[in-house]
Amino acid sequence: MLKEVSLRVFGRFLLSYLDYFDSLKENLRHASLPYTVHEYLAVTVFSSFLAFAVSAMVLVVGFVLFLPEFAYSYTLAVILSFGIGGGSFVLLYSYPSLRAKSLRTRIDKSLPFAVFYMATTASSGSHPVNIFRMLSLRGGAIGDEATKIYTSVNTLGMDINTAIQRAAARTPSRTFSELLWGMISVISSGGNLEAYLRGKTRTAMSQYRRALNDYARSIALYTEIYITLIVVGSIFFIVLIAIVSPLVGGNTLMVQTFIVFFFIPLVSLGFILLLKSSSPTE
Repeated sequence: MLKEVSLRVFGRFLLSYLDYFDSLKENLRHASLPYTVHEYLAVTVFSSFLAFAVSAMVLVVGFVLFLPEFAYSYTLAVILSFGIGGGSFVLLYSYPSLRAKSLRTRIDKSLPFAVFYMATTASSGSHPVNIFRMLSLRGGAIGDEATKIYTSVNTLGMDINTAIQRAAARTPSRTFSELLWGMISVISSGGNLEAYLRGKTRTAMSQYRRALNDYARSIALYTEIYITLIVVGSIFFIVLIAIVSPLVGGNTLMVQTFIVFFFIPLVSLGFILLLKSSSPTE
């Protein structure tokens, strides 16, 4: 519904500007979003216009009712509305790129085990189509790509090489794309697919072990920083405030409460998110 209305309102206007959004086209393909550049631009512009119009009405009414004495209320409301509309446009325009990056990270993290699974399945002499069928059962980002390949061949009657080529072109992961292109080459030449996947498994596992070692060193560094600056530093600051407060006066209970119940938990949560985002595992 939103797509049809957006195309009806802004579709014709955007036709002459589509050549300037080649990067958006690539991001949409990598993010597996079911939109063309024309459709997504129309939805983005229309949604941003709605955000501007609604925020303008709400802010103008709000300023009139609650701040009638403010001289520049209408101007401020319009400026804030433009900011909300522009922010909506930037957020929607950036969403395919952010989604593609997230998908690439998930694929790269699970790729070593997926390749090992594929090599194990190929060792039984299974057809490449069955390899992707078994891989689809694992789920996850790679499992979704395998499901698309298997569905394209088994349901739509597409050639296996064509289905793999399409998957290699749309995946945001360069490593996974290289793996798929290599499989196409081996299948087309009648080579040993099991040997190829075994070699890729050794390479992927070697890279995975190096990533784990780097992650272990990063954890050690982050732990030292956390203990030294956050834990010890906070305790030292609280004790220092307790010692100095009788000399200078003032209520320090609020500062100590903020450090103990807000600052330390928020910083700890930030460290947890940092460690989780840098982890090479799924």
